[in-house]
Amino acid sequence: MTMIAAKPNEAKATWGACITKRLILLLITGLLMTGIALAKHSSDHPLTPAEWQEVEARVGLLEDAALLPTLLPFVMRNRDALQLTDEQIDAFYQWRKENYTPMVNLMNAIIEMKVTFSIESLSPEVSDDHLLVFQSEIHRMQHELLKLRLSCRQLIMTTFTQEQWENFIFLASDHPKLAAFLSLPQNTAGKHKDAER
Repeated sequence: MTMIAAKPNEAKATWGACITKRLILLLITGLLMTGIALAKHSSDHPLTPAEWQEVEARVGLLEDAALLPTLLPFVMRNRDALQLTDEQIDAFYQWRKENYTPMVNLMNAIIEMKVTFSIESLSPEVSDDHLLVFQSEIHRMQHELLKLRLSCRQLIMTTFTQEQWENFIFLASDHPKLAAFLSLPQNTAGKHKDAER
């Protein structure tokens, strides 16, 4: 039996098609998983703690698109332990109503752009200049996402009392993703300020 070796171009095409299919499947799975979270957050009804936990888990699938951890679902899921006031709850619901859908749409768009970037980066026909422009667009979108998430962070920072903040830190220390942020050294902020100069 004689084996015929594949031509280099055919091997590249087969390998590229395989990678493309896997990336597209991953993208579709991620988009489907966030659909429920998006639908719940775009409505006006208050969510139960269990619904907030489900939203937190689904938005967690998109965390790679953002620099900040997802805070609002965790805060709202623990609203009783944090002793949130009615005014705080109303302010957080209003933020959700105005910003959640644009935030998730932006996170999904970033993920789609990253997948497309990965696919195009493997194509010999795509130039370095094109990839650099593409990367700049991804960074611009990440900047917009960060601005949205910072507005949520700002709302939490400005409405929490000292006691609520201490309770948040205590609760977050048991959270798999948030605990990692709490263990960072306290003096890292100064290092970043020095780097900006």
